Amino acid sequence: MGSTLSRLRLTLVTFRAISAIYKELNERLKQTPGLPVSNPSTPYWAIPASPIAQHGSDATLPSEADILIIGSGITGTAVARTLLAQSDVPQIVMLEARDACSGATGRNGGHVTPLLYHDYAALKKKHGAEMAKSILKFRFTHIAELIQVSKDEDILADGQCRQVETFDVFFDQEMFDLAVQNLNGYLDDMPEQRRLWRVVGVEECVKDLQFSKTVVGAIATTAGAIHPYRFVTSILLRLLGSHPTSFQLFTHTPCLSISSSRSKDGGYTVLTNKGTIQARHVVHATNGWASHLLPAMRGKIVPVRAHMSAQRPGLGLGRTEGAGSQLESSPSASAGGSVLTLTDNPANNWLGTRSFVMYADGRYDYLTQQPSSPPVAEQSLYPPPAAEFMFGGGLAHGELAEQAFMDEVGVADDRDCSMETSAYLGGALSLYFGGWGAEGRDTESKSTDKPIIFGEESEEGRVKKLWTGILGVSADGRPWVGRLPAKVSGRPAPRGSSSLKQKHYLNQLAPPGEWISAGYSGEGMVHGLLSGNALAHMILGNADDVLPDAFMVTEARWKKAKIEDLVDGFVVS
Repeated sequence: MGSTLSRLRLTLVTFRAISAIYKELNERLKQTPGLPVSNPSTPYWAIPASPIAQHGSDATLPSEADILIIGSGITGTAVARTLLAQSDVPQIVMLEARDACSGATGRNGGHVTPLLYHDYAALKKKHGAEMAKSILKFRFTHIAELIQVSKDEDILADGQCRQVETFDVFFDQEMFDLAVQNLNGYLDDMPEQRRLWRVVGVEECVKDLQFSKTVVGAIATTAGAIHPYRFVTSILLRLLGSHPTSFQLFTHTPCLSISSSRSKDGGYTVLTNKGTIQARHVVHATNGWASHLLPAMRGKIVPVRAHMSAQRPGLGLGRTEGAGSQLESSPSASAGGSVLTLTDNPANNWLGTRSFVMYADGRYDYLTQQPSSPPVAEQSLYPPPAAEFMFGGGLAHGELAEQAFMDEVGVADDRDCSMETSAYLGGALSLYFGGWGAEGRDTESKSTDKPIIFGEESEEGRVKKLWTGILGVSADGRPWVGRLPAKVSGRPAPRGSSSLKQKHYLNQLAPPGEWISAGYSGEGMVHGLLSGNALAHMILGNADDVLPDAFMVTEARWKKAKIEDLVDGFVVS
């Protein structure tokens, strides 16, 4: 009887807590995310800052633009890059509320790790097998595409874009068994991919991967890793130099409001802190902040605060006993690019060649590592990396995992870090890895007692830097890409070509309108580049056969999507 009463009390307490969480959450979801805060935490990626970090912050805003892009992350940059590759280049203005690339792109974990087998069954059930395969192919293609863009832009060294071997590592037997079951179902429908996957036993997890003996198994495949901030800012720097008259970037220039006119000479009037600018096309590349300028998207794209850290790895990691292996790439047309193969590596130094996602007790944590001694470009603006562990997660921890998650939903303030999550991130890695060893030091430092600190902004202990970033979580789990219907934008599209000076190439563009590419749900590096490219082609009036139809913005989809379904799914799982 006492045991039953105890369980009942616990159930009631939990229900009461969950109910209070839901009530508070609903209130947050009704509110605007506002403008990005002016004094955010500093991500380690942005130390040192790019030369264009504050480009155009003191410049005078032009009176007009053909295309106005709001946001300077990977999406806005992809849109601008694709548009500027045309022979007849439109006049493009990019607005950024803070420093360049200061949103989610410049704050994420550096993963280019598409969710594939994880989502396949649910996507197949909801959209059918062919659409599910299209979505997963779109994600996977980003690995090869990001590497190709890095080569084309000559930024492989600074952007650190590379293939890695990635591991989903499990510390819960039930979760591991379910993952293997999902993998087998995925490979049954796509047998040509079997050679890209392998299940890793406990012995290899402990001996080679150096995880603790509490590990139960892992699933390995190919993925990518990247320095997202330097990738984007390097491209923007090149675009500003190669298109000085047709591309302008204004940082610290937040967009305050947008209005449109249906008159014969009407267009969009965009109000900023520097005055107004007229535009024919407006592109929303603001992800978690999208609903500030698009109130109808509240509850459709929701900001969620996430935590990241840069840490020195333990000195016991990186080299293991045995023959060892290293990763090399080989071409594979069926996989949409090159894939990883294992070759002999006598040193067995895996620093910078692997990424991990750890699953344990409802937690979902992710880890990449910067290279230890990469080639440095002759004209590089940056010092070499020091094999830093880039570790994020901790959203679901503690007795009430739901509360830990929901406390961050609807939060668009990336100034501060949660003390509980920060403490968790600071201590979890040495528990995940069984061979952590002594605390690490910066590999580029010649001193054993004092690490190199750029601009006095990183710490001297294990954790070099902690910061937060704002994700844009989609209510139905899919990105929102395309032209915004009037009911969603809240503004009618201009009828004519507006009172701006008519230019011959404008007839080649789509009719004036507002556009969006956002809502990547924490997976921006495997959605943002090609979504931005596709959006640019739509603005150019061209068809795009790469973007899955399920990502397109429609009024019917907008009406159907409800964030409550996503939250309920998290609680049930």
